[in-house]
Amino acid sequence: MNRTMTLREKFDILTHKGVEKDIQCLFSRYAFQDGNGQIHFDFFDHQGQPFDTEILSLQRNKKASYGISALNLSDNVRSVFVSDSYASLIYFVNQYKGRISFEEAGFLLIGADFDPNLVKQVFEKMPIKVKVNTVFSSSILGRVMDCKVQDLIHDRACSYRLSNDLIKFENAKKVSSQPIQSFSLRTYCISQGLKQTVRTFKPKKKAVESFYELNQQAWDVFK
Repeated sequence: MNRTMTLREKFDILTHKGVEKDIQCLFSRYAFQDGNGQIHFDFFDHQGQPFDTEILSLQRNKKASYGISALNLSDNVRSVFVSDSYASLIYFVNQYKGRISFEEAGFLLIGADFDPNLVKQVFEKMPIKVKVNTVFSSSILGRVMDCKVQDLIHDRACSYRLSNDLIKFENAKKVSSQPIQSFSLRTYCISQGLKQTVRTFKPKKKAVESFYELNQQAWDVFK
């Protein structure tokens, strides 16, 4: 495969979708563009070896199932954004760029399987007072991911499963459930008597689950 590194150049797809060059560069460390114009984002295992890949084409986004990818997580980081999709995170950052201090922002991409040990290793290297933000989809799986990040930060072991129209979650002390429709990190924390310390970002447009989907819809309107 022909790897075209683009640290100084731009990714054709992202440029086409209106993503600014400076923002493209933020996410280019583990990315390359192949001969067909698709962007490949590498995810890594416990030994730091490439293990899985997210692939973004003009009309499709294939997420990575396993691994982790960390960007700009220096000692100066004050705010970290966690997502399971480079595409959604890039489009989110492009939309909210006026509200993000990039000099103090770090980014953490995790595979859809959410390996807690991989994620914990990264968080242990961050400053204690770092502000954590999640950029997952508004689907039930995305909302569970929000809760898993909150659990991990506070060293809580909790399992989640779907049962009919309920999401059931169990920790060492009790088993609880909530309707899927109303379940969120906020309602989860209230039910457990926890202080919510993770801020979640979701698309504000009704019936749109992710920032990738939001960008695709906007592109369909203007192309």
